[in-house]
Amino acid sequence: MFRKRLFAFGAIVVFLGVFAGFNNYFNRDDVSRANTEYVKESTLVTRVIDGDTIECGEETIRFLGINTPERGKYYYNEAKDFLKEEEGKNIEILRDFDDVGFRGRKLRYVFEGDRFLNVELLEKGLGTSYMLDGLKYSEKLERAEDFARDNEIGLWEKSSSECVNYIKLVELNATKEYFILKNNYDEDCNLNGWTVKDNANHFFKLEEIAGNSEKRYDSKENVWNDDGDRFFMRDGEGKLVIFYEY
Repeated sequence: MFRKRLFAFGAIVVFLGVFAGFNNYFNRDDVSRANTEYVKESTLVTRVIDGDTIECGEETIRFLGINTPERGKYYYNEAKDFLKEEEGKNIEILRDFDDVGFRGRKLRYVFEGDRFLNVELLEKGLGTSYMLDGLKYSEKLERAEDFARDNEIGLWEKSSSECVNYIKLVELNATKEYFILKNNYDEDCNLNGWTVKDNANHFFKLEEIAGNSEKRYDSKENVWNDDGDRFFMRDGEGKLVIFYEY
């Protein structure tokens, strides 16, 4: 009986050791992220590509935690012009847990003296926050965006169109990839030139919606993230009509 108990005890110890080993293996990335401190690097801005991407010599730097409008969209020029002032200047860049992103661009926070340019772009409403989960400066970036949103600055300026009072988002189904808009007005609302986008850069062009009717828009590809996304509706002048996040 004693030998059986001793064997059972040994088996339990071995199992706990194996479990702890697996647990440490699957969580070691989180531990390394929490304990890693990166150091700022000095570099020279040689060219501004757009509102969230610059070139420093042979390296392309993508600003962390922010997404600015693409070419041809409202506030694209304003965001790019803001960074144009940094061309030819020495800046400091700082990485987070991810070093390189899409297209081999380095993902960085960007500083010029005492200025935190990622934050300033959000405060001025020249971009919106993007993929903040786990970022060291996520709270600062969130507060900067909240400031612009609360004060209706830049991309957060609200539309003055009469239809704003009647067009409502009835449903956004991320799993089945569609959303439904409703016009609660007795007359038609002409939404030509209006757009809807997600938190990335997937766009839907809107159309006229008859009075007291609904219109469904289906995605042609995977657009809406099941675990959370944002819905921006803008009028023909780029002013905000509806903002929704889940």
